[in-house]
Amino acid sequence: MIKVKSFTTQLKIFHARHELDELDKEVSDFIATRGIRRVISVSDSSTTGSSGESIGLIRVLAYEEPAAGSREHYQEQIESKLNEWGEEIEQIRKKADKLGEDAREKYKEQIEELRARQETARKKLEDLKRTGGEAWEDFRSGAEAALDELKKGVEGAVAKLKKG
Repeated sequence: MIKVKSFTTQLKIFHARHELDELDKEVSDFIATRGIRRVISVSDSSTTGSSGESIGLIRVLAYEEPAAGSREHYQEQIESKLNEWGEEIEQIRKKADKLGEDAREKYKEQIEELRARQETARKKLEDLKRTGGEAWEDFRSGAEAALDELKKGVEGAVAKLKKG
């Protein structure tokens, strides 16, 4: 999907270079944080005061929005899964509390291991949120591996509880 974003800055006499640098940084940050890979066009237009002097600048960025696998969407999915599995771990803990002492102790160890896996996955997600560009893909695969480990652990614990 093609989208357009406008950025504006006021121009002050003798400060235009600094203001243009700030505008460039704002546009670059927008592109990086959104995971935009394709910019279609960038155009500038000046605004004028009552005497015809330039008083501001409008920069328009036309870009292709990342697909459904975009960075933000992906991070939201991971966060949702982490929260969902956190609830599952809590349900396992509640069920284990109702079991006998031996079984409860066995599940306690397993729950601690699951919480450690969950924390590892959360740290990977935080790393993922802080990275950009090419490094993002590397962190993405690390986050997926951590999520996979957590998923297997939660599913295994749920299966054992259903048997027992």
